[in-house]
Amino acid sequence: MKTSEMVLDFLRKQGFCPEVDSDNGNIMFKYQMATFLFVNNNEDEEFFQLIMPFIYDVSEDNREIILEAANKINKDIKVVKACIMGESVWLLFENLLDQSPEVGSIIERALNILHGARQQFYDHLR
Repeated sequence: MKTSEMVLDFLRKQGFCPEVDSDNGNIMFKYQMATFLFVNNNEDEEFFQLIMPFIYDVSEDNREIILEAANKINKDIKVVKACIMGESVWLLFENLLDQSPEVGSIIERALNILHGARQQFYDHLR
């Protein structure tokens, strides 16, 4: 079974209402009032990427402090990248899977890590 199929199956069994993008197979869902995006990587089934998009707006006035906060997240939190995408900050959880991944435990841990990273990002901005 493909990783994206395992993720979709897990999310449905847990009561999430995932939406699949028919163009690229990416899976979007909500958890604890935040939107998440699982990226379908058909070319590399062992690469797992879960994104928490649009966590903070970027402008010329706040760009430097945002870059400092993103750098701190990138340095301090394993498997998370804080990136500026367009006019907002996105958090990316990235990991390599083994041959028989337990995606349920990976998703649960990834969600917790992303929520924690978002809070640390906000804390650094204060």
